[in-house]
Amino acid sequence: MDAFSNQVLSLAGVFQSALYVERLARNGSLDGEDMARCIRSVLNLNPESVEAIYEGIEGNQAGLEGLGKVLSKRGDGVSQEVVRYAMGILHAQRKLMNRSDLMETLGKTLDRAADQYRYFDDPLHEAVVAACANCYQESVSKLNFRIRVMGNPSYLQNPQTADKVRALLLFGIRSAHLWHQQGGRRWHILMKRNRINNTAQALLEQIKPTIH
Repeated sequence: MDAFSNQVLSLAGVFQSALYVERLARNGSLDGEDMARCIRSVLNLNPESVEAIYEGIEGNQAGLEGLGKVLSKRGDGVSQEVVRYAMGILHAQRKLMNRSDLMETLGKTLDRAADQYRYFDDPLHEAVVAACANCYQESVSKLNFRIRVMGNPSYLQNPQTADKVRALLLFGIRSAHLWHQQGGRRWHILMKRNRINNTAQALLEQIKPTIH
């Protein structure tokens, strides 16, 4: 996969995070495999490639579709909340990169979360999700910028749901970091809109339909 495709796949990860956060905050639940894949992605600390982080292009399908909708002229099907979360994630990642102390803390807490995952061998185990949420709280939450998640208060006030939201946001921060590492910049989203959209569609076309 070329560098620009890696950029687009990583940016799609940001939008997938935003889509899942909105779904969880509004409905109080998220498909278990979608949640598990995000956790595994966050805790894959030595990936062979960008594609491997998402467990293949199909692992980022929702994000690619969402990114395409946002960049298309119509922009149907994606709420303003999703766009706000995605832009907030990109902004938070930039601020985090400038805080070497918080980046160091994030590295240490990720190592501990990976240990929890190895021990329980279940990405959806409450302790593993909580460990990922703690990574977010000890790093991104310390910034002077907050991503405000809106939704059903009865869901968001549930500690387990709140941990899942933080873990999903961490997945978004990881994706934003990858995007930046691959050369992505915020102004690209406007100036390279058509190229990003075309690449997202080309990546989606590589996903082979499966027969169940």
